[in-house]
Amino acid sequence: MKQSLYGLLLLILSILSSWYSYTYLSGKSELAGIFISGAGFGIFLMFLKLKVKNSKINLYKRELEKESVASDENIAKVKVLESKIKVLEKALENALQK
Repeated sequence: MKQSLYGLLLLILSILSSWYSYTYLSGKSELAGIFISGAGFGIFLMFLKLKVKNSKINLYKRELEKESVASDENIAKVKVLESKIKVLEKALENALQK
């Protein structure tokens, strides 16, 4: 929620900067107005890009955690099965000796 409010604030600032550049600075120095407008809009676009990138990174981290847990579970299952096999082999050896 904090990021969405921050994004909304940046959008409003970029709109205000473009409005300011076209109304107030149109006759005095158009180049400065264009620069202010471009800088504001550029900041807004970079915020959106970083937001998307961070969300993808968080999704990737979650997937890695899930895979790590799944591999740990598989390793534990294999160890349990190996110990069961050893017990059964020992029992078979004892039964064959009798």
